[in-house]
Amino acid sequence: MGYRSSNMNIMHKIISKSLLTFSTAVIFVGCAALRTAKTPVTPVIKANIDLVDIQDDKVQISITPPAITTPSTVFYIPQIVPGTYEYSNFGRFAENVQAFDKKGKSLPIQALDENSWEILDAMKLARLTYWVNDTFDGPNGQDIYPMGGTNFEEGKTFLLNLHSMIGYFEGMIEKPYKLSIRSPRDLEAFTSLPSFSKSDSLDVFDAQRYFHIIDNPILYAVPNAVSFDLDQIKVGLAIYSPSGTHKASAYQPAIEDMMKAQKAFLGDANDTASYDILLHLMNMENLQYFGGMMGALEHHTSTTVVFVDDMAAGELKQSLVDVVSHEFFHTLTPLNVHSEEIHNFEYNTPVMSKHLWMYEGTTEYFANLFQINQGLIDAPDFYSRLMEKVNYAKRYDDTMSFTEMSSGIVEEPYQSNYANVYQKGALINMCLDIIIREQSGGDHGILWVMKNLAKKYGKENPFKDDMLFDEIISMTYPEVGTFIENHIVGGTPIDYNSYFAKVGITFGDTQSVLPSILFQDIDVPFFVPQPNADGIIQYAVSGLNSSIEAMGAQVGDILLGLDGKMLPEIKRENAEEINAVFNPSFLWDAEKEITMTVERGGEQIVLKGKVGEPSAKVNGLIDDPNADGAQVALRKSWLFE
Repeated sequence: MGYRSSNMNIMHKIISKSLLTFSTAVIFVGCAALRTAKTPVTPVIKANIDLVDIQDDKVQISITPPAITTPSTVFYIPQIVPGTYEYSNFGRFAENVQAFDKKGKSLPIQALDENSWEILDAMKLARLTYWVNDTFDGPNGQDIYPMGGTNFEEGKTFLLNLHSMIGYFEGMIEKPYKLSIRSPRDLEAFTSLPSFSKSDSLDVFDAQRYFHIIDNPILYAVPNAVSFDLDQIKVGLAIYSPSGTHKASAYQPAIEDMMKAQKAFLGDANDTASYDILLHLMNMENLQYFGGMMGALEHHTSTTVVFVDDMAAGELKQSLVDVVSHEFFHTLTPLNVHSEEIHNFEYNTPVMSKHLWMYEGTTEYFANLFQINQGLIDAPDFYSRLMEKVNYAKRYDDTMSFTEMSSGIVEEPYQSNYANVYQKGALINMCLDIIIREQSGGDHGILWVMKNLAKKYGKENPFKDDMLFDEIISMTYPEVGTFIENHIVGGTPIDYNSYFAKVGITFGDTQSVLPSILFQDIDVPFFVPQPNADGIIQYAVSGLNSSIEAMGAQVGDILLGLDGKMLPEIKRENAEEINAVFNPSFLWDAEKEITMTVERGGEQIVLKGKVGEPSAKVNGLIDDPNADGAQVALRKSWLFE
């Protein structure tokens, strides 16, 4: 999961977030083994969550540890969890933490910081209780991106990312957990967490260690789910839709097509037996609370996705494909290829890995490459995505070492450059892919490298952080080592044009698909603020795209409103109201009929038309008509083999 350091407006590209996770296997015995006096009993931590008796939008937690043999112990709720890349301090959502002995007598307890509590007379400890707020409206909850948080809507839904609810005791992070959840009778639990038992009011789950607890989010909702088998993988999709508009069955075909294509692309590199998609749709008020942020949080057998309920079906379908495909590719890395820093993650004293270029960059690159490789998108669309990443990468420090940024990511100046892992990180992998393809005569690329690393390491065998580059270079070519030294370890900016040239791609006029009807090209809105004769700021139409031109808009028109919502006075104090007019346009599908109110020559005019698929002629990437045979062959192997 990748947490951003600052809120991003919905006008920016949705960037998925993924939780770097890996699991231990769950072994089921066909019949109960006879327990003798000599049979060891594994101490279990019992955790209870009550979703029925809610108080002030808070949920009560009770935790019973095995016997403690030290005079004192510390109870922790994570400061940070794997892959979040920033301090979240989930302990701040806990209130009234209390410790009790077997007779219900209080034990002395004191907060060490907002994420840890020391319990004295710990040998007497029988039970720890506390209340937790949800991050959707808890203390500074907007600092936690919604896909990594919790939402308690009594009687309607509960989104449970358990790292902000369940903690661990000092020295017991590897102990198994038994998690019991009391829930409303009409809500069903959807999760990858193995269960001991389920009923309409009590669910009991099994976790082999603390990591297993936080690796398996749970969505409680009125049943709205589908489950299907797909090429030896069992896939589940569960949806909470506040309006009831979005049904899981409507999105099953798109998910099936996507995952078939991903499995074909990965081949034997994927051995995931099951995968669950938990889609929690929020209302527009929540969207504004989180600054327009939507996306997904990855776990190793599931992903939690949060979008807005107002999205049109077509827009939601494409967003699911783009975002969930990224999350599913995390089953390759970091699930099967990860370092010791991730495998033995310290939740309250973290040491970060150097290899975000791979965990997020390789994953994001594959999430786009597989779509053209498997025929889900065409070359112009793929080239447009690459060009968009080149342009977005320019917003970050292009001379910053990627390994240095990764190992220091929780601190500045690295934290504010984190989102570049999805931009330059993906482009780094593109360049490596092209280098390896070129040197191997088109036989293999970066996917081949990742497959071999996955075979060697796998879920339970981490690599040493400082040794990965040497291993990759030994598998490939000296040119790969030169690139790594200059552009991943070193801070030399990449000349992307030289890599595009290798595969016969150049710049020229092309029709580019735009992120919404609001743009005249990929980065620039179709209007600019300018004062009128009285000095009052107005939005003047400065450029057109295919959709607004078809509606009859002209350069020089004064934009007054969109789809029946009129703009307030254009000033900083009205930013929220202005955004309320524009933001819904990012959720419209092509068939939506809209209006645009403009002033032209002193006359107010209402323009009408369909949203369509807004595009504009831009200078972008195209196939070079002068490319030679070697360049064309390399392009073919890069994109389609």
